[in-house]
Amino acid sequence: MRKTLEYQKLNGLFVFCNKCRSDINGKSQKAKSCNHPLESQAYKAIIRIPNSGYDRKTKILIARNFEDAVLEFVDFKKQVKNPFTNSIKTLKPLKTILLIELLTKYIDYMNDEKVPHHMKKHLTKSHIQTTKVFLQDFAKFLKRAGFNLKTTELRAITDSVVGKYCEFLESKDYSNYTYNAKIKTMRTFYNYLIEKEDYEIKNVWKKVKLKSEKGTDESISTEDFYELLEVTNETDSFDQIGKTRRNMYKPWIIDLIKLKAYTGRRNAELFAMRWNMIHFENGLPVYIQSPNIKINRQQNNFDEKDFQFAFVPVAEELSELLNDLGLQNNLNSESYIIAPDVSNRKYLEDFASKSFTFFYKRLNRGYSRQLKHFRKTYITQEDLFINGRISMQHSNYDVTSKYYINRKEIAKQMVMQGFRVFPKQCVV
Repeated sequence: MRKTLEYQKLNGLFVFCNKCRSDINGKSQKAKSCNHPLESQAYKAIIRIPNSGYDRKTKILIARNFEDAVLEFVDFKKQVKNPFTNSIKTLKPLKTILLIELLTKYIDYMNDEKVPHHMKKHLTKSHIQTTKVFLQDFAKFLKRAGFNLKTTELRAITDSVVGKYCEFLESKDYSNYTYNAKIKTMRTFYNYLIEKEDYEIKNVWKKVKLKSEKGTDESISTEDFYELLEVTNETDSFDQIGKTRRNMYKPWIIDLIKLKAYTGRRNAELFAMRWNMIHFENGLPVYIQSPNIKINRQQNNFDEKDFQFAFVPVAEELSELLNDLGLQNNLNSESYIIAPDVSNRKYLEDFASKSFTFFYKRLNRGYSRQLKHFRKTYITQEDLFINGRISMQHSNYDVTSKYYINRKEIAKQMVMQGFRVFPKQCVV
């Protein structure tokens, strides 16, 4: 097995060890005693600057084989010898080929660092953190497999490495969802390198076959909903999370569960809802005009005049909840509907999901549900109530839905016609 990079004598071109910090292609004692792995070596060019005495320009080359190194060396020599010719204008900034540096750069990209304004994505912190953890998991796998993360290059991730990582994931007995999520993260990372950074590589992760997943259309039954409200209380409400015992009950959690069920909006939108978003007709609440946070973020809409809104009908269930929460005393108020005294709304989002899961387990069902499943429940009932997906004017209903439907009027009609998510609970 070769111990050093291939080399043929060429004035100004050397094999350099990053560990020894010395040239190792000569016959010096230093060169003979170098036992560092091939990954620590690189080609180095040293060119004397014309008319400068003994001043020199040095460059560590990107090339990993001698033929490419010669081409890169000749190009660098031209740049040094002819600094004022047009060739200097063709220089492109060198792109790193080290995997660990590219992983870091990708996370910066997800955080919109040094990204042009019109290309910012405004991804959620939770999504970025999950991606970061999955990328770190892959890096840890490489380290356990014997790779030096400081010197591992992008091209070292071959089909063989991908296959071993897939085998490793399967040995951990992850769910199909988790397995797929980790693979999709790597696919997206490579797509970023190819599409955004112009790396001429193939996406080796596209060859991985994803595992089958069950449908994600689970909803929450009427029985589960009402029983959940009954078991959500302060009795034995502490949960052990790591070394911390945490009270999973908050006075507002039942109100939040109801608001989620009766509106079907995303968690971030629930905690952003204010009393002045409620619109009235003839003295009665008709709909809540709620900014569609996800869509506005995707479209870089941060000016209210450009917002897209969801129009949530204040149907019977929601009307009862709002009245219980003090609608008449909060008319046109800018206060939040849920937990108005808590300024950290992101904390509320995170806590609500964990709290729901904790109390739902009390039902001892043979299946699990999450807070987000109320959105599926609501949309299912809404669709059954109003949406036959038929248009008398267009052959394609999507055209009707996108350009012609007045959602405010639909919200009003849903209220007038008695829309409900769950049937009334029978009182025995």
